[in-house]
Amino acid sequence: MTHALVPCGGRGTRMASIARDLPKEMLPVAGRPVVEHVARECAASGITDLLVVVAPGKESIEAHLRPLAGTAGMPAHIEFAVQQEARGLADAIRLGRDFTADGPIAVALPDNLFVADRPALRQVIDVAYATGKSTVAVVGIAAEEASRRGATAVYRGTVEPRGQFRITHIPDKGAKSASFDTGGAAMAYTGVGRYAFGVRLWQAIEEVDDALPKDQELDDIPVMQLLLHGGLLTGCLIRGDFLDVGVPAGYHEANARLA
Repeated sequence: MTHALVPCGGRGTRMASIARDLPKEMLPVAGRPVVEHVARECAASGITDLLVVVAPGKESIEAHLRPLAGTAGMPAHIEFAVQQEARGLADAIRLGRDFTADGPIAVALPDNLFVADRPALRQVIDVAYATGKSTVAVVGIAAEEASRRGATAVYRGTVEPRGQFRITHIPDKGAKSASFDTGGAAMAYTGVGRYAFGVRLWQAIEEVDDALPKDQELDDIPVMQLLLHGGLLTGCLIRGDFLDVGVPAGYHEANARLA
């Protein structure tokens, strides 16, 4: 797996008070834009070809990353595509189909950073290789740190040997709360923004899109649910610390940790 996609088409409403007119992906963490941290993680995970999907008005991302292609610690090739409308994460990922020639693809969201001895994306790719399944990163979030994490769904499953988190249920995407909710448990598990998808991804996206009501977002959750139902998806329990830079509290935490 040498191709990866970084989606930067989101509106960034949760970070508007900090980002102001700057794309949230360009917010600096320890002196580097968030999106550059993610690109470097991709390179450290074996990615040579990177596709960055941007929204109109986010030209500063391309202006920053394009000159860095092929330099030390960065992917050899960086390309860019424009998602004209924010139709959902799976819609952004679909723009990578021609980029990979219908092949496998890794996905790294710029809302998430990790402090780990082995890059988080590499950990996910390793589980994908070991299991032969598409793989999503999973982290355990304790109740006391939930306020510093974005509102994602709780995944049910079991921790298996060699870093696998065997997912048994991914809930539908509900209304967003202010932060993560463990549901009263001391710790709960959730999927976060690192993925390694096999070639079945492209058909799954089209199947989900065909079944959607008109004007509904093409999100990643129903695509992963479809893969899971077919026995084609598992999780990778990340060894390391997860930093959610898509919410203000997590962004400040990341600057403190990585400084």
